[in-house]
Amino acid sequence: MTAKIIGIANNKNSEYWGRLAQAAVADEGAFTELYEHFFPRIYRHLLGKTKDSSLTDELVSDIFVKMYQHLKDYDPAKGAFSTWLFRIAQNTMNKYYGSKAYTAHVPWAEEFDPADPAQETPENQYLTQERSEELQAALMRLTERERKILEMTYWLNMKSNEVGEALGLAPSSVRVALRQAREKLRKLL
Repeated sequence: MTAKIIGIANNKNSEYWGRLAQAAVADEGAFTELYEHFFPRIYRHLLGKTKDSSLTDELVSDIFVKMYQHLKDYDPAKGAFSTWLFRIAQNTMNKYYGSKAYTAHVPWAEEFDPADPAQETPENQYLTQERSEELQAALMRLTERERKILEMTYWLNMKSNEVGEALGLAPSSVRVALRQAREKLRKLL
């Protein structure tokens, strides 16, 4: 709907974003569209530099507040909106770190790839990784028998009679042990 207001078709190039930015000064829908389009790009960019999600959250918040406050000053004749916004992002980083080029020298976790657009947002990837680590720590607090029963049931998709055969237990004993292991795991998490 916002695109119709400013007379632009679905071709979302730099001209589109420039006009949308001009409209966003008075149009909340245009501002929302800018925010939703550029937020993940700015977030990934900063997270790639800081490798710290809470710091990135803080900086991104500052950047979009500055964008909102200075949107009326944006001039499309001087450059693309994305360039203008990333300049605000870079200046915010420079102000925070007091230098012109900062990148944290902390390696990403192996499975964490902020550049892969098919993956979840970096924030959700981090939360997923954190939950996985909590689950692994909780599993280590179970007995070996409980871990084996959970692994065979959930990771190997084995039925209680198959787990019983593998461990030398009656299927009813496997079901009882499985229920107890799940309850214990639930308490640990």
